[in-house]
Amino acid sequence: MKIAERTAVWRRERRALLRVSRAAWRLEQAERERTWALVSARAEGISIRTLAAVAGLSPSRVHQIVTDADLDALDAALAELRAARLAGPGRP
Repeated sequence: MKIAERTAVWRRERRALLRVSRAAWRLEQAERERTWALVSARAEGISIRTLAAVAGLSPSRVHQIVTDADLDALDAALAELRAARLAGPGRP
């Protein structure tokens, strides 16, 4: 295999790994945002069953998410997410 071929393979692998890394980051952020939305909706008095139906989760899972949520950590994570959105297309 020539150097140019190895370089091309390396670049393709690098692009694929970067896509996977970005997708994982976006999934993590989406899960944090969902948690924040569930916790804030629950604080507004919306029932667990109603939230579960809208979110497509079981009521027990929604209860678990709401109960386990650390609001300070969520606020910090959402601030990071907002900053990344403002940073433009070169997000992590």
